[in-house]
Amino acid sequence: MRPGRLSRLFALLGAVPLLLVTAPAHAAGLAFTTPVQLTGPGGGEPSIATNRQGDVYVDGPQAIPSGVNGTAGVGFWVSHDKGSSFGKGVFIGSVLGGGDSDVVVPPDDANTVYIDDLEAAATAICLSKDKGASFQSASALPDPGNCTTLPSGQTGPSDDRPWLTADKGGRVYLTYHEFVSAQPLIFRTDNRGQDQFLAGPCGSIVTDPAIEANVPTDISGGTLVSKPVVDQQGNLYVLFTTTTQQENAGGLPGSISGTFSQAYLAVSTDHCQSFTDHTIFDGQSVGMNSVQFGDIFNDLAIDGAGNLYTVAAGYIRSTPPPTTIADVFMFSSTDQGKTWSKPLKVNSDVGGHMLPAAVGGPAAGQLAIGYFRAVNGVTNPNDATAKWTYTAAETTNGTAGTGAGFQVADVNPGFVYHTGDICNSGILCGSGAPGTGNDRSLLDFTSATIDGSGCVLFTFAGNPGQTIDTPNEKTWNYVTRQTSGCFPTPAVTTTTSATGALSAAAQPAANAPTTTLPNTAPARAAAGSAVGVLAGGAMVGAVARRRRRRRPPPA
Repeated sequence: MRPGRLSRLFALLGAVPLLLVTAPAHAAGLAFTTPVQLTGPGGGEPSIATNRQGDVYVDGPQAIPSGVNGTAGVGFWVSHDKGSSFGKGVFIGSVLGGGDSDVVVPPDDANTVYIDDLEAAATAICLSKDKGASFQSASALPDPGNCTTLPSGQTGPSDDRPWLTADKGGRVYLTYHEFVSAQPLIFRTDNRGQDQFLAGPCGSIVTDPAIEANVPTDISGGTLVSKPVVDQQGNLYVLFTTTTQQENAGGLPGSISGTFSQAYLAVSTDHCQSFTDHTIFDGQSVGMNSVQFGDIFNDLAIDGAGNLYTVAAGYIRSTPPPTTIADVFMFSSTDQGKTWSKPLKVNSDVGGHMLPAAVGGPAAGQLAIGYFRAVNGVTNPNDATAKWTYTAAETTNGTAGTGAGFQVADVNPGFVYHTGDICNSGILCGSGAPGTGNDRSLLDFTSATIDGSGCVLFTFAGNPGQTIDTPNEKTWNYVTRQTSGCFPTPAVTTTTSATGALSAAAQPAANAPTTTLPNTAPARAAAGSAVGVLAGGAMVGAVARRRRRRRPPPA
């Protein structure tokens, strides 16, 4: 690390203790396969799922309505060798779809795969019973097109960013953000969609009047609804993030609403029939429009012992920041989301950090996070000169809250997957609105899962051939699998949860001691270069432009 960079870190972190160590260019213990480029359909915000038999599934949106391009729905890729190679992608879903998508594998059925395909008016749900070799509608109604024309499996009216969460026994949830009301909504099936996702019925996710008061009352704001998780008892957890009406009224210059400062968790112990809401973080209490968790979709993860983790990109400041930086923050809960730790800033390098993904490991305290990282020190994610790689951060004591330590490594050191801005303003990208960027080619998130060996897989979009002078290169999806430093797995029979996290009949207690790794800055120099090890987590401010509610890009 150059002395100038080190002095800037000290100035930024203030009194936070910083330990200098000698480290190799690739953080010790963490290594990944060279990311595989998926062929066929294009890339952008891919989702990923796996089972214990080494089958890996990826899907991603293709623009809506996909039928205009002569294809059905979303792109879908399959690997039967733990993600080492993938067949050419195919198109699955609705000719009216192609918008947002998700893929899940049930925890008790390694042969079954679910895919959803956003049509905006509703969501098409497709089901495979043969590990993705063929699909049919998740419905009791006939589907002669086998999920390639207009699937009969339809649910979720007026939806945006639909997520799938699979539980045991054929129970699956569809959760999304409703277009007009901005409310998070949820639907459930108890029999693989034969009931048209009308089981329950599901109750309101937002039940606390004080929290409901923060949900936007018109479409100018938005509610970021994250992918829910279930625990081994079938309890359901839904993360959602909002602005506040007070912050909307005093939005930052160039914004049409306040920052996404409020993070909440809705918990259901009766399969979505009722929910109890808990506050993860009240950003408005820190300062008006001085906290932002809108870069873009936040993540909820659960480890094998049932501990919960919220991961978000953005900034935490006492006043609105003068410069634009996006950092990655983590919160943890050991009591089913009732109470949460203070935020821990995961990254310790200077630069932008965007589109985080998270997955819990098989034992208590294990958490893996992936995100884009600007390798050239550019802090503004909307800066067209930024160069981005993909980085992994892992901990085995995530339940320690601000005392958790992370080991950090780039998945493909020295390789740039995107040059240009990563616009975090949704449909305002390219509009010329103040503070917004232009490049939304990677779309709005990356994804993670974990296999039966405790090794993490990440999927993300990239266009490495793109430069400032050639801004319209095709975007592809990539998959990488961890090869070193995988999480230890319990020596008992395990299953895979809806989020890819493993669970076991015998697990360490939530407060069992775990190995603490240093919170290490991503190594960027040659072997032997000095890197910073950040002890604990500093709530250092960073700026990222607020995110408009997700809309699929035009075909």
